[in-house]
Amino acid sequence: MSSRRRQLIVSVLACSVFALASCSSATKTPVATKTVTPTGPVLLTFAVYGPPQVITAYTKIAADYHAAHPGTVVNVRPFDTHAEAVAALQKSVADGNPPDLFLADRSDLPTLQKDNVIQRVDDLLVDRKVDFGDGYQRDGLEAFSSDSSLLCMPTDVSPMVVFYNTNLVDLTTLAGPGAPPVTAQKGWTMDLFTKAAQLASKGQNRGVYVAPDLEQVAPFIWSGGGDIVDSVTKPSSLTLAGGSSESSLEKLLELVRNPAYTFSQQQIAKTSALQRFKAGHLAMILGYHNLIPQLRAQQNLNFDVMPLPRIGSPATSSEMAGLCISKASQQTEKTANFLAYVVSDAAQQILAETGYVMPSNLDVVNSDDFLQPGQMPINSSIFSAQIRTSRPLPDVDAWPKVNAAASNWLTQLFYLPVIDPLDDRLKAYDTASALLFNPATATPSPTETPSP
Repeated sequence: MSSRRRQLIVSVLACSVFALASCSSATKTPVATKTVTPTGPVLLTFAVYGPPQVITAYTKIAADYHAAHPGTVVNVRPFDTHAEAVAALQKSVADGNPPDLFLADRSDLPTLQKDNVIQRVDDLLVDRKVDFGDGYQRDGLEAFSSDSSLLCMPTDVSPMVVFYNTNLVDLTTLAGPGAPPVTAQKGWTMDLFTKAAQLASKGQNRGVYVAPDLEQVAPFIWSGGGDIVDSVTKPSSLTLAGGSSESSLEKLLELVRNPAYTFSQQQIAKTSALQRFKAGHLAMILGYHNLIPQLRAQQNLNFDVMPLPRIGSPATSSEMAGLCISKASQQTEKTANFLAYVVSDAAQQILAETGYVMPSNLDVVNSDDFLQPGQMPINSSIFSAQIRTSRPLPDVDAWPKVNAAASNWLTQLFYLPVIDPLDDRLKAYDTASALLFNPATATPSPTETPSP
């Protein structure tokens, strides 16, 4: 074939690809063109944090979803800690590429709202037949709601309970003659809790540790009929002084200030309460469901759980995590489809099996996947029972500063040799907290360790 003939064939083929009208002056008739858009799976990004077992569970959930929905690929972004996840989220938002779906703590919600990072999920999940009425923990739904809108979907809702060493605490010895036995289902009073600490405090062992922070102290105040702030939604001051708040706190201080029943501040600084509990030298600590796997892994440790003790009525606080859809997501509908799957029975069972997560899905939290019969703690059913007694802590912007200051003040109450007069000291703390809640009124700036 001649060179000229080959050139002619190449020219004709080129014209066929790019439309003859643009390649050849031999024809003036326009040729219709069609743009072909490449097709492929939708890619979603999913940011989560937690121990390796939880990350593995979320990765399996994403893989299972893709297997059932080949048109969607979920790319899991794992982080070891909540703090790392928050820092990465802030950077991704600033860079304009946040994850489509991400795990967040309840305490993150005010900032996420203020920065307009998330979009409400209630209508999206209703469209996907997610049963809010009877299918999920109501406390979790309320905690992740604002102005009658569900902002994120709760996926892990765990109340604080008492973990106790069954070799050091024998519930059958606590009730007096003729009194009903102490059980996890009925709970116990503050007096019985104190008696358990007393009986367990022998030799190098101590009976109890309560952390000097509002998260662990608040349930005791609530139980006695008091409050820690003047308003949960719009707090302007702590309310530790006076009335039921002060009397409940005084009842707790009688226990935690007794060196015969609890370790000193210096001893805890040297070896943590959790380490002492795992070693069998501390009878009782407070904690959440995510503590269970590492306690199970501790050799020769036998443990179970009880509700927090009652000063008056039952009360506790909760740790909560939820899944949020980014406002900037370009795949809202696909992301909502995946979110509905993550909170389904099948996916929540995978999370429950890790032992770390207490699913908000009620069917799963009442199943053997969560209860795990035959493993410690035997009374794991009290987690779901205690969630009904949970009360929220404030979530306003000033709360982290107030909470940090309160930890310093409570440490004084727990460990200073002399704290009398208690009422004057608590009034000083309440006054200082008001300046932290309302910094514009502070003249001069408040100290975080007031001395009455």
